[in-house]
Amino acid sequence: MMAIKNSLAGRLVAGAALWTVALLVAGAFVLTTQYRHSVHRVDDDHLNAVIESLAAFSEMTPEGKYYLSRRPGDPRFERVFSGQYWQVSLIAGPGKHGQVARSESLYDSELHIPVSVIEKAAKDPGDNIRQGLTGPDNEPLRSLTRVVRMPDKVSVLAITAASDRRPGDLEIARFRKVVAWTLGLFATGLVIAIIIQVRVGLAPIYKIRRALARIREGEADEVKGTYPAELAPLTEELNTLLRHNREVVERARTHVGNLAHALKTPISVLLNESARNRKDLAPLVQKQAASMARQVDHHLHRASMAARAQVIGTRTPVAEAVSQMQRTLERLFKDKPITFDVDVPANLTFRGERQDLDELLGNVMENACKWTKDSIRISAREHDATTLEVVIEDNGPGLPAQQREDVLARGKRLDQSTPGSGLGLSIVSDLVGAYGGTMALEDSDLGGLKVIIRLPLARPRN
Repeated sequence: MMAIKNSLAGRLVAGAALWTVALLVAGAFVLTTQYRHSVHRVDDDHLNAVIESLAAFSEMTPEGKYYLSRRPGDPRFERVFSGQYWQVSLIAGPGKHGQVARSESLYDSELHIPVSVIEKAAKDPGDNIRQGLTGPDNEPLRSLTRVVRMPDKVSVLAITAASDRRPGDLEIARFRKVVAWTLGLFATGLVIAIIIQVRVGLAPIYKIRRALARIREGEADEVKGTYPAELAPLTEELNTLLRHNREVVERARTHVGNLAHALKTPISVLLNESARNRKDLAPLVQKQAASMARQVDHHLHRASMAARAQVIGTRTPVAEAVSQMQRTLERLFKDKPITFDVDVPANLTFRGERQDLDELLGNVMENACKWTKDSIRISAREHDATTLEVVIEDNGPGLPAQQREDVLARGKRLDQSTPGSGLGLSIVSDLVGAYGGTMALEDSDLGGLKVIIRLPLARPRN
């Protein structure tokens, strides 16, 4: 039972098989019921015809004696214990009736008709009352009884026709067996067809499993092949996840390589100087150790940013982050008259960590506050279905096109007159890259620099 519950194919086959068997059983019941009614209806029509003919041929003499002007022509009524019988009884009063004629097939016996049947038939003259009887050879009989009033308006007859029900029951049993075998074969064939259909229907899933096994074994790097429309998005998501994992590994290797390269020179200097037994080694060690510490901190910070950028499901409202950063900078630059022009939709959401968006906006907006004369414009919008665009402009001196790449280099400062480490825009560039976004520097129509940042967009929750 647990195997079926944990198997998609097992559940599909079991569910379809149960419905198939249930419908076939219901169909078998309906067919056999209808066939049984048909057999009994044919028997009743035959018995009704016998009663009609007996009623038509019944006569009474002036002395009140009953006789038949003509007997039914079916030869089975003349063969002893043939299973086809008829009998006519004269009703003398309530609960009193006696046989006045019978078929030769009864020989010296008679049909014992319950008084309740005759009384019921007497209440509805002309209607047939169905009743099971026992024949002269102890065979089960199917019978109809009708009460008929003679033309003399005095004599009342109870006419009964009966037939052996065993041949009909045998035919019904035969039909039931044929239906059971036929529908049983149908059920087996349908279950086999369902199993084949499920296997064929789930074949693409097995194909994906084999493709993932090849990726695990190093034989492939993506899920390749043509898949049904329902599974195509799944394969695309799997390939996206695989590409993302490769990028994470490659980024980690790059960080390790950069860190090793950055530490190689200071370590070599320390080793060389220590080998000379210099007395002024302490200041040199401090300087190189500080340089190594900065390198370690920088690469650890980049690795931390990259890790946060890969967290699935994080969402940050852009308008809220911009508003909070604006208030912070207004307090920080309270001695400088700066006007902020902000146009950010309230429902615009960044698909990433709040800490990273704050760091990104803080660096760019702080840089704009340092260089602007008195005006900063911040706008944001949906760039496309998966990307949002944030634009930060100022009316400062701007930046020549040939220097825009230099300002993004780590620690590169073009003007030493303003405070700072020179890492601001470099950190922003690294952070934007960690989220798979882009960053561009252009001329603003305000007269200063325009910073265009594109980041992943989080779609509104349903």
